[in-house]
Amino acid sequence: MMSTVIGHRGARSLAPENTLESIRAAGRCGADFVEVDVRLTKDGFLVVIHDDSVDRTTDGTGRVDEMTLEDITHLDAGSGERVPTLAEAVDLAEFLDLGIVVEMKEEGLEELVAVEVRGKRAIVTSFYHASVREIKEIAEVKTGIIIASLPIKPVDLAIEAGADSIFPRLTNPNLFKKAHRVGIEVYPWTINDPDQVRWLKRLGADGIVTDDPCRVRKAADEEATDVKAGECQYYPCHFEGQDCTHCFCPLYPCKDRELGRFIETKRGKRLWSCVDCDLVHRPKVARYLSAHPSATAEVLKRVDRQVDR
Repeated sequence: MMSTVIGHRGARSLAPENTLESIRAAGRCGADFVEVDVRLTKDGFLVVIHDDSVDRTTDGTGRVDEMTLEDITHLDAGSGERVPTLAEAVDLAEFLDLGIVVEMKEEGLEELVAVEVRGKRAIVTSFYHASVREIKEIAEVKTGIIIASLPIKPVDLAIEAGADSIFPRLTNPNLFKKAHRVGIEVYPWTINDPDQVRWLKRLGADGIVTDDPCRVRKAADEEATDVKAGECQYYPCHFEGQDCTHCFCPLYPCKDRELGRFIETKRGKRLWSCVDCDLVHRPKVARYLSAHPSATAEVLKRVDRQVDR
């Protein structure tokens, strides 16, 4: 099954980030969506720029919120490109038949962003989860929360924000499982390695955010296949001849010393391995887990020890 490819800041590896040419580059690569960042100018216009200043990405200096739209649009954003407005980015994405992911880089932009994306194929995201919840309340638009760490209950954060998706920098197998259980999609960022794209597809990613859509498009289109032990990037977490299954245990990584152990992979990473554990595959335990999907390893061990009457 094809995964959705989202060009990060357009396609920042191929053209100046957050410019119209970057959006065009993503389109030429076969991206499905483009992601852009938005901030507010001094005179109240939404412009597509990542930082709170223009220093890094243009030939100018100064804070975005202290500059007018005219000030900013006269700057060179690289290779003769200029900083576009959100309206221009949305229009171009629609013309190229691309969806657009709009990241609100600051609070208070909800109503202005809603005006630009209403009726469009768009997802509005932010690190400010209250802003995600607010725009969901005022506009019929898909939304996503962005997380840079891996919180204890990321799915609960998305539910509280009323979000349709999670855009995580870090993932684990249970994030995909728990999100999909409640109809929430997961789009990891920023994924530029085709092998990592294939791995995330196996774990259940609905798509990925990438700087280079051209490089990962083929991998995103491939069917997810079983990974053999010797080919798995985490080998030797399981033994030669055994296909990769540990990552799909709903308890992983339980870190219960009775069920598994820490090992060192061939890449030198310390990883929890439970290849010897068959707890969740035992019929009685599997039935209980199906009825109680949030059960812990300790609870399932007690279920396993119970004598049937």
